[in-house]
Parts: sequence; C-alpha cells; structure tokens
Amino acid sequence: MSEKPRMEDRSIADVLQQLLVSLEGKQLKLGDLLAALKEQGPFFMLTILSVPFLQPLALPGVSTPFGILIAMLSLGILVSREVAIPRRVHAFQMPPKGVRVLFRGAIALFRKLERWSRPRYDRLLQSKRLRMLHAVLMLVTGILLLLPLPIPFSNSLPAYVVFFISLGYLLRDGLMIPLSYAFFVLTAVYFALIAFLGIEGMKLLFSRLI
Repeated sequence: MSEKPRMEDRSIADVLQQLLVSLEGKQLKLGDLLAALKEQGPFFMLTILSVPFLQPLALPGVSTPFGILIAMLSLGILVSREVAIPRRVHAFQMPPKGVRVLFRGAIALFRKLERWSRPRYDRLLQSKRLRMLHAVLMLVTGILLLLPLPIPFSNSLPAYVVFFISLGYLLRDGLMIPLSYAFFVLTAVYFALIAFLGIEGMKLLFSRLI
C-alpha cells in the first residue's frame, strides 16, 4: 500500500475542491467517499478522515466508523498492503451537509497550511522503521477514536496524531512528525488520567455501597 506522489501543480486544497464539486448534493455512503479519495493514496485519506475530529468536542456516531477506517488504513501502511474495510463501515451514510462541512473545513485548513509548509527534514519520512512506527501510532490512535467517550478532547488529541503524521508524508514536511509525537504523548497522558479517575471513581462508589 504505497503512497502516490502528490502532483506538483495541484495542491491538496485544489484536489479537495474538485472532489467537492463532483460530490455536491449527493447522499454518500462512507465507502463512496473512500473510493473518491482512494486515488490520492492512504495518507491523503487519513488526513481527511482526521479533520472532523480536530475540534475539542466528541462527535457521537461518527468517531466509530471513522476510527475503524483510520485503524484499517494505518494497518495497511504497516503491512504494506491494502486491508479490507468492513461492509458496515462502507455502508455508513453521510448526509450532503456533512460532506460539505467536511470538505469546506478541510479546504480552508489546507489553504492556510500550504502557505508555510515545505519539504524538509526528510530523514523523518524516508526511514522504513520510522514509517512503521508512525503507522503503529496512527493505528493506536485510530483505536482510541473507537471508544464512545463523550468527553472533551477524547477525539481531538488522537486525531491530531493522525493528522500531523499523514500530513507530514503528504506534504513531505518532516516538521509535522515531532508535532505528532507531542500529541501522542499528550494523548497517552490524557487517557491514562481518564482511566485513573475512572478507577478511583469506581472504588469510591463501591466503598459507599458496601
């Protein structure tokens, strides 16, 4: 499962704008969106799939199918082959308004990022071992997105890990990689804190019931 090189004369925002026009007004299944993005490669798909979760609040009903897709695509990068996506995920319905919001938000974001991003620190992107590590980090954070936690930042912190890793490979900008590491550490600390508070809360509850 190799990443296709991005065309030098077309930015990510331009590709998304063209896709938005072709998909405008359609009620899509998630599988249809995946097929539309597939030509651009796995890192492009991962970048787009992470965008809805970059805001602090959790997205009920969306994080599970998107999390499965992120995990499966990351696994595909790890094993260097395409991994089959479950049929139920393919069948997940995306309303036209949701498609518009997703693409317009992504287009605005990428227009800003592409102004200052440039190819650099390619050692962080060329290493096969680091590529495998990055796939594992995205796989782990994709699994975390599956957790139905109605808690602020429970979606956004894992999503930033996926976003910066995939964007780094997409733009060939190695500066994104240290940012992804920082967010992975924050994610690990945050979820460890949630687990600790949950365990302590259960202990307190049982102590009062007994």
